[in-house]
Formats: sequence, structure tokens, C-alpha cells
Amino acid sequence: MSEPIEIGVTLERFLAQMGAPPARTLTSLHERWPEIVGPGLAGPTRPIELVDGVLVIACDDSSWASQIGWMDGQIKSRFAAIFDDVTVQRISVRVDA
Repeated sequence: MSEPIEIGVTLERFLAQMGAPPARTLTSLHERWPEIVGPGLAGPTRPIELVDGVLVIACDDSSWASQIGWMDGQIKSRFAAIFDDVTVQRISVRVDA
């Protein structure tokens, strides 16, 4: 029988195998979302996935999705300034109506 492994270690291994960043990065992403997209976009948008460099953002309607598209470069820059160990290569937007 092998030694037990802490659940946090198991979770981090699983996230890494899936191409996702560490759990602390994902938690901080949600907490710091208003800093990344600004207070006006923080309400109608939310990060829902970050895998293999693709940040998926859900929006309340298509007008917000367009705004995210226009701010693509700014969002990537702000993300990079906060999270220096993870890179967002592409942003994908999903409308949750």
C-alpha cells in the first residue's frame, strides 16, 4: 500500500495534466477579475476556464462579448501583469443567455 498523498498535491497534478494553471491562480483570477477587465465589465462577464493558454470568458449577452473582443490585448496585458507564471495566448468568449 502506498503512502497517502495530500489532496492539494493531487489537485495540482490533475490541473497540470489538464493544461490548467495552479489552483491558486484560478482562485486569484476570480478574485482579481475586476482589475483585469475593469469594474464595468466585471459584472456581466466572468472567467470560466483557463486551459492551455486559452482564457474562456462568459458574458451575459453579445454586446459584452464584443466589448471583450475589443479589449483582447488589454485583458492579456493586465493578466500578464498580475500572473507572471501563466500566459494567456488567446481569449475565447461565450454568451450565456
